[in-house]
Amino acid sequence: MGDPLSSSPTNPLFPNGCRLLKVLDLRAAPIQTFPEAILNFKLLRYLSLRDTNIKTIPSSIGKLRDLETLDLKHSQVSELPVEILKLQRLRHLLVYRYEFISYSRFHSKYGFHVPGNIGALQSLQKLCFLEVNHDDSLIIELGKLTQLRRLGITNLSREDGNLLCSSIEKLINLRALSIVSSVKEEFIDLQHLSSPPQLLERLYLYGRLEKIPDWIPSLESLVIVYLKWSRLPDDALESLQNLPNLIHLELLQATEGNTLRFKAGGFKKLKHLGIDKFEGLKCIELEKGAMPCLENLSIQRCKLLERVPLGIEYLAKLKVLEFFDMPEELIMTLRPDAQGGDYLKVANIPEVHYTYWRNGEWEVYFIESSGNTVISSETLQSRFK
Repeated sequence: MGDPLSSSPTNPLFPNGCRLLKVLDLRAAPIQTFPEAILNFKLLRYLSLRDTNIKTIPSSIGKLRDLETLDLKHSQVSELPVEILKLQRLRHLLVYRYEFISYSRFHSKYGFHVPGNIGALQSLQKLCFLEVNHDDSLIIELGKLTQLRRLGITNLSREDGNLLCSSIEKLINLRALSIVSSVKEEFIDLQHLSSPPQLLERLYLYGRLEKIPDWIPSLESLVIVYLKWSRLPDDALESLQNLPNLIHLELLQATEGNTLRFKAGGFKKLKHLGIDKFEGLKCIELEKGAMPCLENLSIQRCKLLERVPLGIEYLAKLKVLEFFDMPEELIMTLRPDAQGGDYLKVANIPEVHYTYWRNGEWEVYFIESSGNTVISSETLQSRFK
């Protein structure tokens, strides 16, 4: 049976009166191919085919000259035709998907291939996720997109770093930057960025780092930072502690030491901290006065960590303490009847729970509760992306 929306321009879902349509949201529609009837909507400004099974976009997409948003997130599209460059009013071009079950995997985010002269789309404000694939000309083209507010790229190699930094320096309106290296062990080289976008609020770096780039601590607008698979020296995070507006910090294999320290006076506005899969981590130390505004602390898959963070009782505003797939030895210390345990250190935290991924579902157990709650992967998966 064919796609219900793809057969012809006379499809009853698209009557002639729709020719003046400006917004079309087909999110999660049960379609496999691009509905050709869409091409009759010459005034279309917003088109979403998110969460569909569409694999290709026809070259005739170039007929939609008024299009400003093309949302192909979580579709099966991995390449766009050169005719996309005819859409000179395009502001938002979102083409990527996650293949995701429980936790983050390095190869779980897929972007798209784009025509080399993408710099012709001068109105672009959001562009995610480009696969750069050693394409120097493509990286140079990015520097022409001076209206960009959000940029996401994947498959970056170390040798691409210098050229990428040169392009990023021209993107003075950038608010969000996401970079994924080509493989987990590939270094991301951003040290050559001498004049970073001062309005940057969100930074996501997925791949090895030799050090925290020198320009990051200078960004007073930074609100969210994700460092995943960075494998930095154990004291590298100290350079982030004075970011004045940092609220959310996610760390996955970010450092390689056995101790993670948060010093007094550091991370003054931080509200959410995630610590995931620090394979050698044996101890987390919180000095009094560190992270005074922290509300949510999540610790995941740190298999050598057997006690709650030292000094956790200093976190007076902590509302949620959660553990994901953590050692049974640590969980046992939280029981009220545990001899020499840590129950009194966490007793004043409103919500303390531990969670395990079992049989395709999350099982959530709350401290002081004998029961458990089963939660679907969809409910919790957003925290790991």
